[in-house]
Amino acid sequence: MNNLTPIPVQVEEKMKRSLQITVSEPIVGIGLGNEHAKVTRTAIENAGGLEGIIKENDTIVIKPNLVKPSLPEEGIITDYRVVQEVVNIVRKCGAGKVIIAEATPFGNVFEEVKYNEISGAELFDMNDCSEEECYRLKPENSLTKEELFIPKLYMDADVVIGIAKLKTHFEYDAGVTLSLKNSIGVPPTKFYGEDYKEKLHLWGLKEAIVDINKIRKPDFVVIDGIIGGEGYGPIKVKPVQSNIILAGMDPVAVDTVALNFMGFTVDEVLHVQLASKEGLGISDLSKIKIIGADFNLIKMKFEKP
Repeated sequence: MNNLTPIPVQVEEKMKRSLQITVSEPIVGIGLGNEHAKVTRTAIENAGGLEGIIKENDTIVIKPNLVKPSLPEEGIITDYRVVQEVVNIVRKCGAGKVIIAEATPFGNVFEEVKYNEISGAELFDMNDCSEEECYRLKPENSLTKEELFIPKLYMDADVVIGIAKLKTHFEYDAGVTLSLKNSIGVPPTKFYGEDYKEKLHLWGLKEAIVDINKIRKPDFVVIDGIIGGEGYGPIKVKPVQSNIILAGMDPVAVDTVALNFMGFTVDEVLHVQLASKEGLGISDLSKIKIIGADFNLIKMKFEKP
């Protein structure tokens, strides 16, 4: 592997852990309602909580979906109030440094989306990372066959928490944008093109999504669906009051439950199907334990274009 800098042993270990399924019947926690803090907390508690994941003085990186400047009620980005509650929870678990990190094609949008109002965490635009501030990584059995620039901050964190958005995504035929696809926001934009990182799409979107998650799969994921987005996503969505937060340790399982909630099947969402095939998690709904709601009673039908 040709790298700009030597890869520390701990980074290689994290890459290996991304390909390990530790639970054969993962839990997906659900919280229902529109009170951001309460619903977020309920979903995380139903998923087993973060106490067993975060150790005293750990450095935590939180990766939201801030694809463009927009208001929380538009259903496009991760609501800052959901992120604030996750920050509160990880602080109570004893976290040392908490960093909210994103690399959107629109650059540093934190203030425009009210993330400057979040307390207890630093904000970091991963677009600012130089080559020297990234590892150049290619996962085992890479699908794109390409090395990827991944910020050292992201790889060196003790714990990564993804906080995605519940919305459709038909502009590049992804079907949905949930926790796995949230990884596209990790590599700095300047290495992949200003037009929504077009190089990653040209290499194959589903393959790029899986490769980035193989490099570092989040340790825990949360999906903000209090206001979701339906229609021709990920930018041109119509907001839908879906009143749900989903959470869990297995991003494939959490995405599987989320996309089924939206009215999709795994067969329609190729990157989730591929992630399961490549060993990143469980996509068989019958093997996933859902806690917090009678799933068949709460499912919706998100509009497709």
